[in-house]
Amino acid sequence: MSNTSTKSADLTPRPLRTISAHDDWHIGIAYLPGEKRLVTCSHLHGTVKIWNAENGEQEGMEMEHGGGVEGFAVTKDGKRMLSGDKHKLLRVWDLETHQPIAEWDGHEANISCIATSPDDQLVASGDHAGMILIREMNLKEDGRIKHAIETGLHHVHSICFSPDGTKLASGHFDNTIQVFDVETCDELILGQIEGHTHWVYSVVWSLDGSRLFTVIHAITLSPDGTKLASASSDRTVRFWGTDSGDPIGEPLQHEGGVQAITFSPSGEFVACADLDGKVSIWRVPWWNDSKKVIAYVQLSGRAVSHAHCHSRHINRC
Repeated sequence: MSNTSTKSADLTPRPLRTISAHDDWHIGIAYLPGEKRLVTCSHLHGTVKIWNAENGEQEGMEMEHGGGVEGFAVTKDGKRMLSGDKHKLLRVWDLETHQPIAEWDGHEANISCIATSPDDQLVASGDHAGMILIREMNLKEDGRIKHAIETGLHHVHSICFSPDGTKLASGHFDNTIQVFDVETCDELILGQIEGHTHWVYSVVWSLDGSRLFTVIHAITLSPDGTKLASASSDRTVRFWGTDSGDPIGEPLQHEGGVQAITFSPSGEFVACADLDGKVSIWRVPWWNDSKKVIAYVQLSGRAVSHAHCHSRHINRC
C-alpha cells in the first residue's frame, strides 16, 4: 500500500479575472456586444469606464458624470450609455468617443434607475419622488418626453421594459412592484404586487414576458432565459433555474458585498461588481467548453434567505 497521501482537490470556484475598476461602489455593469468589453459605473464619483474583459485593461478615458450617480443603462446596440444623478439630469454618452452627446432634464428629484426598450427607441427613468419618465431616444428632439407616470409611491428603485417593449415594470421603496402599459401609461396593468419584505432593487422579465423575477439586490437573466444569477451583500453570487427556482452549482464567493451583475451575451461568463470597486469575471458552472453548449447542472443545496428568487406570472393580463 502506498504511503503517499492524497490531498483533496480544492473545488471552490475562482474568478477568471479581477479588475480594480473604481475606488467606490458600483451602481451598474454591462457587457458590450461581442463580450470583449465591459462598461462599469461608480456611485460616489460618478465615473464610467470601459474595460477589455480579456486582459483587464481600461480602454480610453473615463467618462465623468459627477457625484451621486444612481441610474445607469447601456443601449442594446452598445453605442450609447445613459446615466442619471442627484442633479436630476439624464445624460447620454457616445461609447466610442467617450463624450456626452445629450443632457435631458424633466425630473424633480434624484434619478435612481434607467432602462432602455428592446429596440433602443425609448428610455425610461425613475426618481426618488416616484416619477417615471418615458422618452423617445431621439437626439434631434432633445429627448422628448412621451409619458410622465406618477406612480404614487416614494422612490422608484428599478424599472425594466418587457421583451416586446409594450410593458414597463417598476420596483419601489415600499417593497412593491407595478406594471404599466408603455403606450398609454394611464392605468396599472398589474399592481401593486406585494410579497417582498425589503425595497425592490431589481426587476427582470422572463424572455416570453409572462413572468417577473425580483430580488432585493441585483439580478440578471441568462441569454437563453433558463437561469438567473443573483447578487447580495452577503458577498455571494448564486445561480437559479428559472422554472424550478432551484439553486444551480455552488455560490461564487467574493471579498465584498456584490452590488451589480450581468451575464455575457453568449451566457458563458458572468461579471460581478462589488462594494469595494472590484469587478470579477467568472465562467458559469454549467458551461461545457468542449461542445460550447449550455448543460443544465443542478446540485443539491438550500437557498439562503437573501436570495429567494420571486417570480410572478402576468400572462393573464
